Formats: sequence, structure tokens, C-alpha cells
Amino acid sequence: MTGRAFTYLIFLLSLNAAAEPFTPADNDIIAPAQATNIAQLNQDELMFLLLQSQQVGKTELRQGLLKNQLQQRYTQSATPQLGYMYARVLQREHQFSEALAITKTVLQRDPNHINTHLLRANMLMVQGEFKAAKKQCLKLIGLTTMDVVNTCTLDVLSQDGQLAQSYQSLKNSIVSNKQSDDTRRVLAEMALRLNKPEAALSHIQSIPLAGAPVSLVVLWADIQLAQGNYQKVLNTLPALVTDKQNLEDALLLRLAIAEQHYKDNSLTQWQNLMAQRVALRELRQDRFHASDLAHYYLDINKQPEKALYWAEINWQQAKLDADQQLLTRAQGASL
Repeated sequence: MTGRAFTYLIFLLSLNAAAEPFTPADNDIIAPAQATNIAQLNQDELMFLLLQSQQVGKTELRQGLLKNQLQQRYTQSATPQLGYMYARVLQREHQFSEALAITKTVLQRDPNHINTHLLRANMLMVQGEFKAAKKQCLKLIGLTTMDVVNTCTLDVLSQDGQLAQSYQSLKNSIVSNKQSDDTRRVLAEMALRLNKPEAALSHIQSIPLAGAPVSLVVLWADIQLAQGNYQKVLNTLPALVTDKQNLEDALLLRLAIAEQHYKDNSLTQWQNLMAQRVALRELRQDRFHASDLAHYYLDINKQPEKALYWAEINWQQAKLDADQQLLTRAQGASL
């Protein structure tokens, strides 16, 4: 899957989700982010680690440890914050039924848990339950600012046949210099879907990529590719991570596409690395990366039957506009 709505908003709001957020001092050693034994971390430190694991090169490094630890913690003490974090981790693996069940329980215990409302709305939207997702967004009225409510609601409506209207409404509902990073991101996604890459870039160009969630970086790369800025993609994405082997599939895919279209046909580094990653995903029958695999077989190593196979698997899991377009492309290519 590519980047989804609300992820960056949840990233920002989660920084203030706990009563006393974990904020290391300037002279602290950030041991929690490096530790392999996370059993000793408190809830705030777990949240810090969870947020850090959204960044480029870090999304899969400790996914298993986080999942196991949060499952154990939530079983022992089903606090709203632990439930929210556990649901977030399950969402990453597209275990939506389990994650939705947990968010339902969390909101029964704490109806005012803003991040859980946002997470639940996001998952409902991804599954194509647009009416339910909109209803979930509207439950935020009175709990947070109207800017958050509008961003949540209009993002859902943009996926439900009202893209152009939602884009204009969101642009007009919040003064430009007061837009949150999440609103800027959602506007950029909408603009790109409207085939307005220049406008899309204008919405997020002030947001630094270093430390940003992978979904935002993927969006930035898609905008650059739409503008034909292949060298910029090739120069920028690798600089965000120290070990290229840790680059996420979605970013490797975009590097491979940029490399394939670049004027120097002798460059194959990223295409080769993506081919290796695809072979691994296929060996594991990794459904989580179905979208990336479908794009790979449509845009790089053109194999229509494989593209359709993975696009259909992706459609079983996600039903956003981008997923529909991917399936339609794959069906057309296989004719």
C-alpha cells in the first residue's frame, strides 16, 4: 500500500496523546529507539518508538517486537493508549478486522480518544466504508478543532466521488498560513489525484522530508515523478537513510521507476534492488505489499498477469481511489 489519509495527522497528534508525553532532554541518550528489549519501556516510550518506526528505513525494523509487546501489554492492561498503539501496529499489517475491534473497545472505554477516532476513520475509509468513515470523523466535533474534523471528513468525501469539491472546500476552509502539516498533506494528495502536480507540491514543499512518515515521502516522490523530476528522486530518497537495504518497498519502487526513466540507461542499482525485494515478497506471498508488486509488474518488469494477480489481492484489502485505478490498469494490461 501507498501512503494513506490521516497518517501524518495521527503522527502529530500522537505526540500529545499521553498526559505526560515522553520528550527526551537535549543531553539524553535515546536508548528506547535503539533497544531490542522493549519489554522495559513505559507507554510513553513505546509511543515514541512507534512514531519513530514510521520514518524512512525504520518501518519494519521492529514491527514484530512492537506487535508482540503491545499484544502482551494490551492483554494484561487494556488501557486506551495501549489499545490505540496495538491497533496502529495491526493496521500496518492490514489486519483491519482485529484493529477495528480494538478501536471499538477503546472508544467504549474512552469516547474522547481523538487518535483512535482518526485511526478508525482511516481504516473504515481504506476498506471502502465511506459513510461509516465520515460518521466517525464527525464524532470528533467537540473533541478537537474544526480543522481536524474538516480534514478528516473531506478526505473521506474525496474518496467517495467528491474529489474536486472536497479539494476546493478544504482549501477554502482553513487559512493557508494556518494549515497543519496533515491538512497540507491531504490537499497535496487530492491535487495529485486531480492531475495537478504543481499544486500538489506547493502544499507540502514547506514540510521537511527528514523525519517525516514514509507516506509523506512517498507522496513527495509521486509528485516529483509526475513532473518528470527523476534525478531529484534519485538524489533525495537515498539520502534519507543510511542503509539502502532498509528502504521501504514503496520507496524502492519509486527509485526504480525514476532510474528506468532517467537519461542514463546504464543505471540499474535500484531496479536490481527492487527485483530482489519483489522476489522475496513473492516467496513469502506477502499480501501487505500487493500494491507495490502490482505497480512493479505494470511499470518496471511488465508482466500483465502477475500485475493483475497482485492488483486483485490489493483490492481485497484496500478500496481507495488509487486501488481502483491500479486494478483497472492491471485489468486493461492483461487483455
